[in-house]
Parts: sequence; structure tokens; C-alpha cells
Amino acid sequence: MESLAAIARELYALDPGEFTAARNARAKEVADDGDRALSKRIRSLAKPSVAAWAVNALVRHRFEEVDALLDLGERLRAAQDALDRDTIRELGRDRQRMLAEIGRSARDLGDELGTTVSESASLELQQTLQAAMGDEAAAGAVRDGTLVRTFSGSGLDPVDLAGAVAVPDALGEAAAARPARAADGPARGTHGGSAPGTADGRDEGDENPAPKRHKGDELEARREARREAKRLAKQEAEEARQDAEAAEAELATLDLRIRDTADERREQASELRELKQRIEELQDAVSAADMLAASLRKERAAAQRASDAAARAATRARQRYDKLP
Repeated sequence: MESLAAIARELYALDPGEFTAARNARAKEVADDGDRALSKRIRSLAKPSVAAWAVNALVRHRFEEVDALLDLGERLRAAQDALDRDTIRELGRDRQRMLAEIGRSARDLGDELGTTVSESASLELQQTLQAAMGDEAAAGAVRDGTLVRTFSGSGLDPVDLAGAVAVPDALGEAAAARPARAADGPARGTHGGSAPGTADGRDEGDENPAPKRHKGDELEARREARREAKRLAKQEAEEARQDAEAAEAELATLDLRIRDTADERREQASELRELKQRIEELQDAVSAADMLAASLRKERAAAQRASDAAARAATRARQRYDKLP
């Protein structure tokens, strides 16, 4: 049987629109195999935000970019510890450049994978990676590739990773240990469930404890069922909200592209009108040049005839002059 961490990495590799159906199908498959506890934990995996998905996608498809950024963060922390101001300034400039580049890379990757990464989601992604550069535990969370939500950090205090990673105990970090759940019930005795007293857990002198305990168990079970139903309803509502936000972001992106296309068309139409007008002007200029050339050819022909006549007259005058005594 696969571990929860392995299943989570499989699910968080999917596009956000495919996550919920795939998670529920996986939970049912595991339940049908008889592991209801694991099935319940799978079903509790929250759908990632688009920005968190974008971080996970970068880790899977462009890990060298993420790794280079986190490596820069390690060098920057070392420079800060050493109070090396020159190196801090240099690495700080590199950090801003690389964060901007990876933001663009995330949007490009989203387009390749079919999920729009909006400008706001890109900014969240950059804030998350910047926080991971300054915090080793946050860097480990990013590298795991199963972020549920993004996070930020001041660089002074540890980054709050509560609820940020799908399976925090898989990171091996003490800070990521899960709190005990009320649904686990009260602590048991050292003998596997019977309280001190008689062999079946009753204190001597109790007249009818079994029915009371049975009713209490049923009441607690109903309460747990209501808590679970409420938790699932809240999770479904949150996922529906995320789907609505993603659809709204895609709609806004399409609207922007439509406006950009309309602006581009107007510019091209204006340029086309200018070109047509220029062509008409050039055609008029060519026609005028043709007419002028024709007129000049006629003038030249007349001038040539006059020149020939003058030459003949000069020849005759010369001949008359030569005949004079």
C-alpha cells in the first residue's frame, strides 16, 4: 500500500481542475482496499491554490530554476551571518532579478500546462519563494512539491508553515508535527482500552455501566460524524471558492487578451488606412511623373527638330558665305 506522502505527491502533480475528482477517486480506491484510515486522510487533502500549484509545477518541471533560487538564499543567509555587506548587496540584486524571472517562468509554464497563472498568483509565488530563500524549513516545504497554500516571511522570524504542506509530517521537521486531534478520543489505559477496575473496564459497584458507555460511544460517534461532515462541507466550499476564483482569473485574463487584441486591431486598421492613403498618393505621384515625362519627351522632340533646322540653316549660310568673292 502506498504511503499518504506518495499519494499526495501524485495528486499535487495534477492540474487544479483535476485535483478534487482524482483525490476522491483515490480515497474510494483505498477504502475499497480496506484502509479506511488512509482513505480518510486522503480525502482530507486540500485542493491547492493556483499560486501554490504553480510553485509545485515549477518544482516538478523546472526544478533547476527553483534550486538555483534556493541555493542563492543559502548563500545570502551565510553572507548575512558573516555581515558581509558587499556580498549581501550583490546577492540581493541577483535575488530580485531571479524572482522576477521565475515569476515569468511560472506564467509561461502555466500556459504550457493549461492553467492560467494570473499576475496576482505570480506575485504570491514570488513572495513564497522569497520567504523560502530566508528559511530552511520553508525551502524544504517548497522542494517537497506538495504546497497547499502560499506563505510569506519577514526574514527575521520563522515562516509560518501551518497548513501550507499537504503532508507536513513527511517533511521530517519537528515544527511540522501535526497537533493531536480531538477525534482521536481520550488517552487509553496501559492495557489497550480497559480502565482500571474489572477486566471489562467497569469499576466494582457500577450497576449498569455498559449501556451508559455504549450510549456515550454512540453520542461521540454522532458528534464525530457531524464534525467530519462539517469539515468536508467546509473543504468543498473552499474548493468551490478556489474554482470560482480560478474561473474569474481566467475570465479576467481572456478579457484582457480581448482588449489587447482589439487595441492591436485598431492600430493595424489605422496603419492600413495610412498605407492605403500613401499608396494612393504614390499612385498619383507616379501618374503625374508619367504625364510630365510624356510632356518632356514632346518638348525634347520639338527641340530636336528646331536644333536640326538651325543646323541646316547654319550649313546653308556657311555655304553662301564661302561662295562670296
